Amino acid sequence: MNKRTKIIGAGLLSVAALGFLGACGNKSESSKSDNKDYSYYYQYDPETLDYTFSGQRYTAENTANFVDGLVSYDQYRQIVPALAKSWEVSEDGKTYTYHIRKDVPWVDADGNEYATVKPSDWVTGLKHAADTNSETLYLVADSVAGLADYASGKDKDFSKVGIKADDKKGTLTYTLNQPESYWNSKATYGILYPINAEFLKEKGKNFGKVSTDGILYNGAFIATKFDNKSAIEYKANKTYWDKKNVHIDNVKLSFYDGKKPEDLYKGFSDGKYNKAQLYPTMPYYKSVDKSNVVWTKQEASTYFGMFNLNRQNYNHTAHDTDPKKAATKQAILNKDFRQAIGFAFDKAKYNAQRVGEEGAAKAVRNTLTPYDFVTIAGKPYGDTVQSDLQAMNSDAWSKVSVKQGENSTYNVDLAKAAFAKAKTALAAQGVEISKENPIVLDAPVLDTSTVNIAAYASLANSIDKAFDGQVKLNSIKLPQDPYLQAVFSFKVAADADYDFNISGWGPDYADPATYLNILSPKQGDITTKLGLEPTVKVEGEDKGLAAKATVGMDDFQKLLDTANAIGTDTTARYQAFAKSEAWLIDNGIIIPVYSLGAVPMVQNEVPFSRIDSNSVGSTVYSYKYAKTTDKPVSAKAYEKAFKDWEAKVEEKSKSADKK
Repeated sequence: MNKRTKIIGAGLLSVAALGFLGACGNKSESSKSDNKDYSYYYQYDPETLDYTFSGQRYTAENTANFVDGLVSYDQYRQIVPALAKSWEVSEDGKTYTYHIRKDVPWVDADGNEYATVKPSDWVTGLKHAADTNSETLYLVADSVAGLADYASGKDKDFSKVGIKADDKKGTLTYTLNQPESYWNSKATYGILYPINAEFLKEKGKNFGKVSTDGILYNGAFIATKFDNKSAIEYKANKTYWDKKNVHIDNVKLSFYDGKKPEDLYKGFSDGKYNKAQLYPTMPYYKSVDKSNVVWTKQEASTYFGMFNLNRQNYNHTAHDTDPKKAATKQAILNKDFRQAIGFAFDKAKYNAQRVGEEGAAKAVRNTLTPYDFVTIAGKPYGDTVQSDLQAMNSDAWSKVSVKQGENSTYNVDLAKAAFAKAKTALAAQGVEISKENPIVLDAPVLDTSTVNIAAYASLANSIDKAFDGQVKLNSIKLPQDPYLQAVFSFKVAADADYDFNISGWGPDYADPATYLNILSPKQGDITTKLGLEPTVKVEGEDKGLAAKATVGMDDFQKLLDTANAIGTDTTARYQAFAKSEAWLIDNGIIIPVYSLGAVPMVQNEVPFSRIDSNSVGSTVYSYKYAKTTDKPVSAKAYEKAFKDWEAKVEEKSKSADKK
């Protein structure tokens, strides 16, 4: 079953998207507001409300408020019951049995009861997803027994798929192909949400049409308006099963086209928005009351640098001779050279072009999987990655840290030492490096993205200084279409047209595998971005075979295989993935650079009161739990709330680990 590629091109993000999930909340010195309206902005209208079919964020941003699934996340990154009041997992980890709440109503757009939610609604939902070839089918097709065969047409009998409902007993059971300790995190995606069969039949092809009557509602809110490129509005669902945790009566979203970022702050100042992202490099920022500027925590999407380990395409290049091409390729295949670039990368200076000097280090990420994405014995995952790195290479990694929010892998001395070793090894291969004969790395950049042009210029300067002009980053400015083709939209490794590129990835589920398996030399989602064809896609000669062997990708695959084979013991599983990640970083295959989030905002929203799933699933987009304040949240109050939230997350994580 093909997976959806979630790689994100640097420079392709919308202004609004950068701040959308920025601030959620718990406590504030600002008093709660009697105003039960919540106002914000949106940039893209949903193309459909069919939540079991769509893989678009713009659908989930809305439907997460309209329909509940089996489980949800709470404000502290923990899975909690939603329409399943409880569940059991079989001893072998392959069978999940959910007990569905009784008397939860489906209602129409007017709030009139249509039917009662029942277990068979989930069977209808999954069958509909498979029949429509859901954009997120890849998430569960290889998980649920028999689903891949049904979806491919190999077996047309859906009753053989591993989902069974007993409406009399009120139970829903999934049978999986293999244990998945993170299965419940997948259940927070729309593809595993319920659909009423009678309503689906009634609507036919119009199910999910972008109108208030396009779906039924069992969630916290009901849609009241969809005006294309104008406004989207919701009202609280008076029949909602968990009304006590809904503190907003009306949600009002105004369309924003992204052309004038300063309009966001003006909208906040005028009372049009409850929060807005700020842009420190713009003139208006000088007039902003800095005591009310809060810097949001990092999100789970990671942007990282990648080397093309077997470049074959030179449509856009500074390499004007074959010897120059060969020299760069040999340098990239040298571990010490790749490591030298990583240590020379001043990530704070790079990020400053996007968020200003004050926020430069806040967005720095030094691991592919976020440092705190999961916990191991109550401690952040990244602690184990750090320990493994030190075990692999104490001389280097005892001097630097991979903690996020710190520019702590930037070390010019380590960069110079690694480069010296690389020069010696490359000289023995006939590659002489000097100021007059430097190694040049082609790095395409979107010609309209002033931020990314400045960021690449910063990186070029860091590299130039660290290596005394013996390594050059050649930023190649390209219009959108050729840029996308060079770095993003190509289908085969041979078409990758760069030596170095920065792109991003966000998680599909709550397990490190969602980050690390993407680079598997066997079947990785984005292995082609390394200039290598995954084994499962190779037809005939594998032109990247020598490069894979040189950099040791088979060693990485063995580490992945060990980690993926561990089913229910999450501690052992996460430890094994941490070791895989340490190998990936120590070998310089990728260079993590920054995260989304970590941006300046102003807000009239109680900090950390909303759902926080660490960017996994759809429930993160819900306004359930959200509370407003009657005045802007101060930076001081936000920081206190953040510390309280962190402590609560750690407490709940430790408790969950003991279960």
